[in-house]
Amino acid sequence: MKVSKGPSTRFAFASCNSQNLTNNMWPIIAQRDPLAFIWAGDAIYADIHIGQDWSHFPPHPIHDPATPSRLRHMYTQQLNHEEYKKFLNGNATIFGTVDDHDYGQNNGDGTFVYRKQSALEFLRFTGQYYDSNDVMVQRAKNGDGVYGVKVFDFDQNQNGHLLLSDQDANIDPDVVGYNIPIHEKEIKEQRVAIFVLDVRSNRTPWGKGFDKWKRNYQGDFLGGTQWKWFESTLKNSDAAVNIIVNGIQVHPFRHPNSNVAEQWAQFPSSRQRLYDIIVSSGAKAPILVTGDVHMSQIMRKDCWMRGSEHGSLTAIKPLIEFTTSGLTHSWNSVFASSAKFHHTWKYYPMHILSKCLMTAAHLIYPMPDLLNSNRHVENGNGLYENGGAEGAKKGKQFALDKNFGEIEIDWEKRTVSIRTFGEVNLDEQAPPLLSASFSMDQLSGDTFMPGSIENITMLQDQGGWLLDGNVVPDSKVVCLNYSGVRSNCALLSSGIMMTLLLFFLIFGPQLIIIRLVWKIIKAITCKKKSKVE
Repeated sequence: MKVSKGPSTRFAFASCNSQNLTNNMWPIIAQRDPLAFIWAGDAIYADIHIGQDWSHFPPHPIHDPATPSRLRHMYTQQLNHEEYKKFLNGNATIFGTVDDHDYGQNNGDGTFVYRKQSALEFLRFTGQYYDSNDVMVQRAKNGDGVYGVKVFDFDQNQNGHLLLSDQDANIDPDVVGYNIPIHEKEIKEQRVAIFVLDVRSNRTPWGKGFDKWKRNYQGDFLGGTQWKWFESTLKNSDAAVNIIVNGIQVHPFRHPNSNVAEQWAQFPSSRQRLYDIIVSSGAKAPILVTGDVHMSQIMRKDCWMRGSEHGSLTAIKPLIEFTTSGLTHSWNSVFASSAKFHHTWKYYPMHILSKCLMTAAHLIYPMPDLLNSNRHVENGNGLYENGGAEGAKKGKQFALDKNFGEIEIDWEKRTVSIRTFGEVNLDEQAPPLLSASFSMDQLSGDTFMPGSIENITMLQDQGGWLLDGNVVPDSKVVCLNYSGVRSNCALLSSGIMMTLLLFFLIFGPQLIIIRLVWKIIKAITCKKKSKVE
């Protein structure tokens, strides 16, 4: 695919798009003119919400899983949206991966009966299914899931910017072969590799009963075939920037119940394997992109190889995670996807519940992985490694608005900018919701990034049993939240406060109404009694 040459290139990312809700984002995304648009999961909502299970607290939603025919019908519904059709007629390459709702099963895993058909329907939706040379299609037909890599080459000696074929990219082992001796690879200074991983088709089911509150060290997200592919492909990558997309957040540990907050932290060994592969691969400027949570966040962990240079700061490799989620619904509107919560009177109480709950969570809950612009250090490089750039939000780098994400690479300055845009950006003069910028060398760990952990050897084995700062023993790599380790006490106390707040937001209005009704009945009764007397 050819596009015009230029000093910088943009890629757009998004997730959580209900085909039954209004989406005002497509004109804004088109206005940003991305070279590619990558789905980070939930391109549609094919499972249907049918109620709540109140035997748990917080209550668990009950969903009717999708059939292949329903998946195809709802993908067709999305393809027929006028603004999306206009976007499809543009120049952007469109691909991605699935999360649970476009997979067809809420919190779906490898036991889903239609896992293979689900993968094929998604590739029909993106149009990849009709490309006989696309290796992602063959993997889906084999029942392995929706995963792959797309490589874009921006070498100015070539005739325009190119999306390379799998053969020309020469890094996919399903094309070039496994067990090829790895020699010193030459990094292509204007090449980007975008990996999409499938965390549904082969995932171990979450625990049930008390086990859903415990971390599962045997739990797996990718399955043996996908792990082997990812490790080999990332080692082969000669790209200057490597973007790794999947549907579930990697860095955070937000809630101990895996059925409430899906996160890689619930399967510590699997997450550690991901860190080990990324950091030890030698891949340049790795960036994680995730979805699922109906808000945007920019997070960072600092990683290092065990024993590397005795824990010196020069050994640290920062790993940025960029979450962009909520094209049609978010915590600042209504977190739920059901139309009944958006098009009826139920919108107002759900809006208040959503906004209050998640705003409070970011105030109360320790989130040491979140970038915070208050840690900004002016070092003369013009970069905003802790966020707050371009007039965007200061402080903790999260946005609860409906949003999509953008990664822009400036090839002349060798910088990477990460931005979140919302509906407000229909006004071209409005700043992004979030914005942070880094040099490629900082992201690769070749030069120091401000705000890094100062004493990594002291911290690498600290952390209580509740913390996402926990490190799997004997791991190759140690990755800790860049603002340090928080105590179990802080996490427990904030968890109790959040539970009490949620209880009040759900049941408080009912209790107040019951109290008022009781007072009215009591007053009427007393009035009648006084008349009788």
